[in-house]
Amino acid sequence: MNSLGLLELSEPVSFDPVGPVTSVFFDTKNQQVFSVRSGGATGIVAKTPKKQQKTFVLEDKGPVLSIKLSTNQKILSVQRKKNGLDFHNIDGAGQVDPQEYSLSAKNKGSGILGYIWTGMEELATISEVGIDIYSILPAKKMVKYIRSSNTSVSWFVSCPSSSPSSSFPSSNIIVTASKTETNSLQVWSISSSNIFKLPGIDLCGSVVTEKDVSLLTVYEQTFIRVNLVMEGVLRGVQLYSAGQDQVTLTHQLAVSLTGLIAVQTLDNLILLHSLQDSSTQIFDIACSRFTQTQLASKPLEHEPILPETSLTEKGSCVPLEYAPSWVIFLPNILVDARHGDMWSLGLRLRRAECSDPVDLCLFHLHRAGGKPHLLDHLKQALRDPSVSLSKYSLMFGEIMKSYHQHMHPGELTILQTVGRSGLAWVQPAVVLDQSDIFTAVFAPAEKEGVGLVRLQGVLVELLLVLTSLKLPARQFILEMFINLAVKTEQYYQMHQYIQYGVVTDSKHLACILLSLESVYPPARQIALDMMSRLGNSVEELIEICLSEGKVVQAINLARDCGFGDTMCARKYLEAAKNQDTLTFFNVFSYFEERNLRLRGSARFNSEEKCERFVNRFKELFLLQAEVPQTTTGGS
Repeated sequence: MNSLGLLELSEPVSFDPVGPVTSVFFDTKNQQVFSVRSGGATGIVAKTPKKQQKTFVLEDKGPVLSIKLSTNQKILSVQRKKNGLDFHNIDGAGQVDPQEYSLSAKNKGSGILGYIWTGMEELATISEVGIDIYSILPAKKMVKYIRSSNTSVSWFVSCPSSSPSSSFPSSNIIVTASKTETNSLQVWSISSSNIFKLPGIDLCGSVVTEKDVSLLTVYEQTFIRVNLVMEGVLRGVQLYSAGQDQVTLTHQLAVSLTGLIAVQTLDNLILLHSLQDSSTQIFDIACSRFTQTQLASKPLEHEPILPETSLTEKGSCVPLEYAPSWVIFLPNILVDARHGDMWSLGLRLRRAECSDPVDLCLFHLHRAGGKPHLLDHLKQALRDPSVSLSKYSLMFGEIMKSYHQHMHPGELTILQTVGRSGLAWVQPAVVLDQSDIFTAVFAPAEKEGVGLVRLQGVLVELLLVLTSLKLPARQFILEMFINLAVKTEQYYQMHQYIQYGVVTDSKHLACILLSLESVYPPARQIALDMMSRLGNSVEELIEICLSEGKVVQAINLARDCGFGDTMCARKYLEAAKNQDTLTFFNVFSYFEERNLRLRGSARFNSEEKCERFVNRFKELFLLQAEVPQTTTGGS
């Protein structure tokens, strides 16, 4: 099984490729690719997926080593030498100010390895001897030194652009290494113009290089990704949670891959691309099904959530061969500088396939836009007899936990795994309520050929899950359960579920049960018990029966409760006149018999105001009976 077409490349964004006079740079913070042409003047074109390109012209002052725009796109920073940066303001019309102002490294003898914009007018440089923070003052065209933190740096990684809704400044986490190959990493956080040294990472003998480490943002949390490579084979990927004041190993991805590996994120998924095999493995750290035997002190281990897949072109299901000229950036950008193309990676949820229905349910539950696909998955699983009821129980459990958390934010149920290795429970992106499931899955099932026993079994699993989470079942769910119990003649099962509280009490349900008395005699007593538990009067239940046209049931209920001699005949005859003639006949005859028993005459008293019902009875039964006799006598 392979979810081909699930991961697809967008339409390419074209730019001038690398050439004799053209250099190409990519800024992960702003997701921008820069084509820089030299020759008398420096022509710069900045392109961002789905945004208008920016074009600048600067005086040619030598080769460009790095180029970036500030996060508000108002300052252009250019590195042309190892120990300095130049800045140009961008005006409201997008034009570059040719007058530059510069930054010189605090320690002029050490080269600047790189820099990141930590705010709209704040920048951090990482040199061989430490981290320096500078404030950029565009109005004064000045650069102001703020502070430093000394450390030995051979290489560093920083976080790409984070979600705009993220409450934590994940983009300002930096990881440094003191040697090219190292078994320890130092973590830093830059916040409010301060540099905070977080706990380091001891890799316990494992050695990593720069390509083995990156910073990922998934589910609004920052993780340090560390590859565990043994004898040239990737044996696992560790994820360290980088919080405000701690760094903790929380997750481990189970993999076994050889060759060059690239990591990306997309819609909170972690993608592991094998360039050698032209394949991709997909992990979702929020979708593990935990067991009681897992130790909270150990990282959570994850298998791929879906089968191995491959990238495809937009609208195609034909796997692509991963080109050696691709440079893969976080979170989901591919750049081919040789041919001048940039793509973003997209997710086609309807293409997702998985042999385990619970995993596919979890996958859709955590994806933005996954609601219609999750409903379709539940519908397809209902038709598939190989999907066991226990699998449905697990799926409904996850769905209803999500619904409960959505309705009661901040309240955690006992079924949620919270606080394991520092990972808080993640609210799924999709929220389904009972009406969604009923309308899309259960209501059309019988017409679409789903067997009644199968439908009833799955519906019972939903009821059991709702009971375990103390969520009341909606009226239409309960009514369908009763109707299916009647169709399958599972009256005793219905009785048991009502008795043990799986089916919640309601007045409407009590009325339905009363109507089942003829096929299941205990149904009347079940209804009376239900009304007693609800604390409602029998008169109210009688009124409900009358309003629903269940006149005979209403009379039987009133008689059983001792109201047979005092109930108003007119009210019941009024309800019976719009029913079939047999019902009207039986109701009228019942009250005639009551009159005869109580007063010795079948006639109604004038104060009962039943004359029109008497005339109606004569028209329907007595006059029609006389006509045939007269005709027969005449002949």
